[in-house]
Amino acid sequence: MKPQIIAVIPIDRIEESILKSMADSLERTFRFTARIMPVENIPSHTPGLLNEEKYNSTALLLYLESREFPHNTLKILGVTRRDLYSPIFTHLYGEAQLKGQCALMSLYRLRPEYYEFPPDPGLFLSRCRKEAVHELGHTFGLVHCRDRNCIMYPSSTIEDTDTKSEVFCPVCEKLVRV
Repeated sequence: MKPQIIAVIPIDRIEESILKSMADSLERTFRFTARIMPVENIPSHTPGLLNEEKYNSTALLLYLESREFPHNTLKILGVTRRDLYSPIFTHLYGEAQLKGQCALMSLYRLRPEYYEFPPDPGLFLSRCRKEAVHELGHTFGLVHCRDRNCIMYPSSTIEDTDTKSEVFCPVCEKLVRV
């Protein structure tokens, strides 16, 4: 039997170095192989998916869940360059199925340039890794943490993302290993 994997699925064309940085972080954190899959080209006519160039995150999660992946796929992380929204939020960094298989994240608001700051590749990659681990953490059953340094602390603003670390607090670490 093949070992279980975390499938990292680019929804758009995304630089290999970004995907590799996230996959490496997922492997270190969750101790499963993270495999970068081919680009998933989503048909533009998919019902409820696009609204003013933003993806409906819930609809996109359902779309990913309906796709065929290798049988040894444990978790799926979809990654898009487009902005995300949901019925209750005008924008969000990501969404995940709590204790489910699928998670989703957007790079759109993670780049410093979005906030009118100069490009900072190191800061951008750190934000990408944090968001990837955070969203996949939900699929492993973790909820938001009250520890501002824990990667599972909620990101209401980009400053929240920048402040937290790239690792779990001791409590979340213990919960994810159960």
